Amino acid sequence: MYSSRDYQETDFSSLELIYHDAVMGQGRRGYSDEQVQVWAAFPYQFRDDFSRLVRTGYTRVMTLHNIPVAFATLSPDHCLALIYVLAEHSGRGLAGRLCADIEQEARRRGVHCLTTDASVLSRPMFEQRGFRLLDQQEVHKAGMSFTRFIMEKKLD
Repeated sequence: MYSSRDYQETDFSSLELIYHDAVMGQGRRGYSDEQVQVWAAFPYQFRDDFSRLVRTGYTRVMTLHNIPVAFATLSPDHCLALIYVLAEHSGRGLAGRLCADIEQEARRRGVHCLTTDASVLSRPMFEQRGFRLLDQQEVHKAGMSFTRFIMEKKLD
């Protein structure tokens, strides 16, 4: 049975692996092989940035038998910055459950509107959770162009 809990420092290397596995296992459904390679490398090539998000933001971890299989990070308080699920555990509602945890924490912090930069892959999950599209942008990383969707959800 899956359960969620707050991030623990011993989770860090597992979260790097979850991020990488999620992108490698699911990224090709919406991105080229080259884009997937660049995206999946983020926690390793930009370790300080990844570490700062996970460790200074509010991070929830979904576990199965106490082993991390998914995570989500609120950073700063109004932005759902990261949400990733191991490929073999995708499609089981874990992202939605983590999103609900993040929304609850944002409300507790007095946030009235939660934002996120959604990927092509995560946009449908966010739409199902009541997020609405504000804008579409092209971002460039390591010579690759990525489409992202700026989305928000009122938490009142």
